[in-house]
Amino acid sequence: MPQQLRRLSDKLFSAFQQACEQDDVEVAEIILHALELVLTREQGEAAKSERRTDTGPVVEAYGRLKALKSKRERERR
Repeated sequence: MPQQLRRLSDKLFSAFQQACEQDDVEVAEIILHALELVLTREQGEAAKSERRTDTGPVVEAYGRLKALKSKRERERR
């Protein structure tokens, strides 16, 4: 079955969610930074394909990362 065409940001967001599910804070941070780079670039054809009207999931991702970091800090104590 051919893979459905998706934006790079969609693939990164899926990878971020998987990293969070696996409690991998370091990888989640790197992926979220890459997602930020993809969403904030302002030139070329690639930038046109990444336009989002709903940034809610991205904002929620930062909240999820913060919660994951807090959880890790509590476990270390």
